[in-house]
Amino acid sequence: MAEAIVDLVAQGLLDEGTRLPTERALAQQIGVSRGTVVAAYADLADRGLVVRRQGSGTSVAAGRRTPVGRHLRNDGFTRQVSGPAVAIDLSLAAPVYDDVVARLQANTADVMAAGAAPHGYTPLGLPALRHAIAGRLSAQGVPTTAAQVLVTPGAQGALQLITAAYLRAGDRVIVDTPTYPGALELFSRAGAQVDGIPRDHAGPRPGHFERALADGEAALAMFVPTCHNPTGTTMSERRRHELLAAIRDHEVLMVEDLTMADLSFSGEAPPHMVALAPDRIIAIGSFSKVLWGGLRVGWIRADPATILRLGRLRTAQDMGSGLLDQAAVLAALPQLDEIIVGRRRLAQEREAVLRAALTEQLPEWEIGRCDGGYGLWIKLPQANAAQVVNAALQHGVAIAGGGVGSLDDQHLDHVRVCFTLAPEILVEAASRLRAAWQQVCADDGTTTILAAV
Repeated sequence: MAEAIVDLVAQGLLDEGTRLPTERALAQQIGVSRGTVVAAYADLADRGLVVRRQGSGTSVAAGRRTPVGRHLRNDGFTRQVSGPAVAIDLSLAAPVYDDVVARLQANTADVMAAGAAPHGYTPLGLPALRHAIAGRLSAQGVPTTAAQVLVTPGAQGALQLITAAYLRAGDRVIVDTPTYPGALELFSRAGAQVDGIPRDHAGPRPGHFERALADGEAALAMFVPTCHNPTGTTMSERRRHELLAAIRDHEVLMVEDLTMADLSFSGEAPPHMVALAPDRIIAIGSFSKVLWGGLRVGWIRADPATILRLGRLRTAQDMGSGLLDQAAVLAALPQLDEIIVGRRRLAQEREAVLRAALTEQLPEWEIGRCDGGYGLWIKLPQANAAQVVNAALQHGVAIAGGGVGSLDDQHLDHVRVCFTLAPEILVEAASRLRAAWQQVCADDGTTTILAAV
């Protein structure tokens, strides 16, 4: 309900100062409890989007018309917390439980040996893990010390901390589109104005980026250069230099998301952008994509002063990440390079299986290039991704619509289909997706060319 009101404000359908219905009246009108409306209004008030005054009701706050795109309607996030279980879930780009995960272990003795404080509060992360992350980054061409590392609950936790520290309502954020849906969700909920720039085969287009920077001061820019989420492509080295030149000219803070960087199918990629400009970029990453999504350990790499600033904010939020998770990562580090090689090989094999199955079952779907990661970015013949997503759910398959990682009404003719499950399940999923596509085409009254089977 709150997001629907945000959308109405963003679209100009509710002007500044517009008085909203009373809690009781709105509850009766749309058939929900009064408590639901109270909670929605409270959420909007907390974000500064409405003003609530005793005796005057609730009205739209002044200066709060923040452009908001379709990313606030992320049905995938909703389904994760309240939806029914799906037989085949191809919406999540994360490794599933397997022998690698089964071998992960840690205990409190490991925690103390890794340098935890006696009381267990370690907001910056276990010292031994910070040293280890710094060492791995240094080996990748990004000279780093432990003082430049903060451990977070996954890359999402890292991004949330950066958002809290650097963004205020009305600030501009520049991203390429499509991009990671979780980032759009965080930026939008902070009240930021999110501006998207288009991509081509080499990455975000520099000319569009420069124009976006020239349009006004931006608080933040965020890119996913290696194994991009959701397209799976890797930005060329030349394009990285071109974007960095624009960043230097405009003094904008940039976040580089390295979450998927270890999953390049070739095992190689151009230098990280933070390696090319270590003093201008905050890098974030995670162990969740190479170990397990349930192991919530990520990190931020920045200058020591920024790390201390974020650490103080972190202390106010939750006093630090779970130490047993961190100790489990530490225990896995001696075998991590071997694990990464195995994850890459498995991902590449399953990408080939899913690509072949979809090509056979749905030849009219245009499957994009995938350099790494866990998902295929697919263009549909018509702009009806939402219908396909809903039909797929009816056939027991969860996939993601392209709109959730895009701004406004972009990429509504795309879907993302992940390939982390076993090969036989991926083949079955492709068959079910064919049935879902036939259903959509029949419902639309359109025809489609299907493979002869």
